[in-house]
Amino acid sequence: MSQPVKLSDALVLDARLTAEVANRSIAGQIEHWALLGRAIEGVLRSDRVLELKRRGKARPLSALLESVDSAEGRERVAKVIAARPFPHFEASPESAGAVVRVDEDGTRTVGRFVNRVFQPRSK
Repeated sequence: MSQPVKLSDALVLDARLTAEVANRSIAGQIEHWALLGRAIEGVLRSDRVLELKRRGKARPLSALLESVDSAEGRERVAKVIAARPFPHFEASPESAGAVVRVDEDGTRTVGRFVNRVFQPRSK
């Protein structure tokens, strides 16, 4: 038997965004999260559950998406890219549609991707 429940707008929005990716309904996504929570509480001691709740205050997906085109979002992306293995790629400021490959030694090469392969620009 179904039962109406009041949920925050933020939770429903996060469920909607996640459900779309997971190919679930909003209700199905919330039930999935509830089942996971119930399973975790059954396995962990209550002090561990409380510690996880305190430390695991993750930012909602909706908040992360809102911050993408902000100074904070751009800084977050730059940190992720900097932590990745080389080479790194960035937009070319001088040539529309071109990219700059940055190698570990700092070498910068302008070029384009052709069939997913970087092709340096001919001089």
